[in-house]
Amino acid sequence: MPPAFDLVRLTVAMCCVQAAIGASNDYFDRTLDAQTKPFKPIVRGLVRPKTALLLAALLVLVAGAVTATMGALSVAAGAAGLTAGLAYNVWLKRNILSPLPFMVALPALPIWIWVSLDLFTSDLWWLLLFAPFIGLAVHLSNTAPDLEADRAAGLRGLAHVMGLQRTLIVAWGSFAVAVCLAVALGFRLDYDWPLFILGAVPAATLLGIAIATYVWQRSQDALQLGFGLIGIATAALAGAWLAAI
Repeated sequence: MPPAFDLVRLTVAMCCVQAAIGASNDYFDRTLDAQTKPFKPIVRGLVRPKTALLLAALLVLVAGAVTATMGALSVAAGAAGLTAGLAYNVWLKRNILSPLPFMVALPALPIWIWVSLDLFTSDLWWLLLFAPFIGLAVHLSNTAPDLEADRAAGLRGLAHVMGLQRTLIVAWGSFAVAVCLAVALGFRLDYDWPLFILGAVPAATLLGIAIATYVWQRSQDALQLGFGLIGIATAALAGAWLAAI
């Protein structure tokens, strides 16, 4: 466990980064949300667009100030994840580069944590081999449930261009590739195999359940469940890999 003060600082910074990305997403997607997600707070009139944008800016400043107390490398790593999220909201969500922020942010997160705690090791660079495939899978499985509504509203991200079936094949295939690469790295990095298997097997199982659920019931609920399962599988695989190296 990190010292309590470090843990608090990282938690505050992470919450601010995630909330800033969420608030800016609601701001830039307010026109789209009016057509597809009428429950969103800006659409319902509970929050003014300008207020959401100002809140996002304030949260970015707070995250930067907190992260700065942990060093320049912490600021740089945290900024990489934040920039990826903001770039997605402002522009990349609407074109075929839409997966790129997820592919950048996912490996940036553990690197940010380890750098901030002054515990970074060169083994963490191997994340760049397989984590982008997980980021691609997370993005596509997240987009799949809203694909048709988003396409009708004029969105043209990668999933919207590929269509539902190819999106699912690429999402599932990308996650499977990530699992295989993570396993293969064990022969290079001398894993603590019991720890790795403890997370990798459930991750692969959850992927199989997500696929089987959609094959059995081709519905939006199945797609939404599939996204949740991929999210849990991501946490399981990442936690196992970081524990095992």
